[in-house]
Amino acid sequence: MGRLLGDPEVWDDSPSRPRPAVRGLAGLALGAVAGLLVALAVVPRPDPPPLEIRLPPAAEAPRLRVDQQILYSATLGGGPLLLSRSGRLEQAKADGTDHRVIAQNVRASAVVGPDGAGVLVALDSGVITRIRANGATSRVGPRNYAADGLAGAGSRLLACSDPGGQPVDAGLLLDALSGRATPVKLGCPVAWAARGGIFAGTGGPWTGVEGIRQDALVPRGGSVLVGRPGGRPRVLLDGRRLRAAAGRGAVVDLLALSPDGKLVAVSAGKPGRPWVVLVVGAHGRQVARIPLADGHRPAWIGWSDRQGTTTLAVAAVDRRGSLATANLAARQGGGYLLAWQPADRSSRVLTSGVPMVAADGFAWSSDGDSVAVSSPAGILVVKQTDVVYTTASPVTGTVVAWPSEGAP
Repeated sequence: MGRLLGDPEVWDDSPSRPRPAVRGLAGLALGAVAGLLVALAVVPRPDPPPLEIRLPPAAEAPRLRVDQQILYSATLGGGPLLLSRSGRLEQAKADGTDHRVIAQNVRASAVVGPDGAGVLVALDSGVITRIRANGATSRVGPRNYAADGLAGAGSRLLACSDPGGQPVDAGLLLDALSGRATPVKLGCPVAWAARGGIFAGTGGPWTGVEGIRQDALVPRGGSVLVGRPGGRPRVLLDGRRLRAAAGRGAVVDLLALSPDGKLVAVSAGKPGRPWVVLVVGAHGRQVARIPLADGHRPAWIGWSDRQGTTTLAVAAVDRRGSLATANLAARQGGGYLLAWQPADRSSRVLTSGVPMVAADGFAWSSDGDSVAVSSPAGILVVKQTDVVYTTASPVTGTVVAWPSEGAP
């Protein structure tokens, strides 16, 4: 029989000869692909890099409009402002009305309350003090305990110690009604979630830092701890990760917990170097990194709660040159107020420049709509609608809180 023209193997219908090498390579490739797919499904992948918030490159943020006359027609939530003034604790509405003295001879640097039951506690020159409706005061906690920071909600308090003569991590959980105190190993600064029942503080490694207070070494922690009353605090952000995010030698300077306790804002850095604010989730994952303008350092950070939506405010002040260790109210430098929203990862400057000159106090309103900033020039109210109001009648003093209820 003759053969057809063309490739004989095309027309040959006999079984093909085995090719072990080719089959082996094909099987190896299939196995490698299958193994890679299994590894991707099983092995945990690293978290995505945190969002980097970009700030204005200039030291001063853009100037914004300041309205001097329409505070009376503005809708402001929250109760009266709590102010420390001339050795007294006072309260006043943001429009200047309902101005009265709550307690004499109280130099409050921090206030917790008042809550619906009227519990009001102040940190007065290292002494944790409960203030009663008639203005009488009583000490809360051990008589020999000197505090350098105070946070809490209702009658539940967290204090951190003044390190002069005390261990730097000698924190206390306190009951404002009974005075019962429970030691907790964490240091300043401290923070408390308004609704979450969660607190935060700092842990080691501890470093004495120059350039925070004049002619003094200030101990600062290199890690962040979180916990609940009755439990042992756990490390949320260790020293290695803090330094990786904020730079070599960075320490924790300020802390703030979101109302639900799911986010922690950490001001970190070192005098003479750039400062940043890190936003960390409850499980330790870094959510955002907010670098500050050159030469500026956070003076306050705080979270609002506006109908279930949270906003972080960062009040940064000029700390260049001779302003580095000056008391806030003694400074003549400016600054800016930044708002960052985790819901859409947006940020914007609420106010800057002149309204922040010599600013010495800061507080969110209880409804999360406005921020109050005090200075020797008076009280400024900054609404999240990008408008800045001054008080319609003179109100002076250092803002320490803006609660939902006035003092009883």
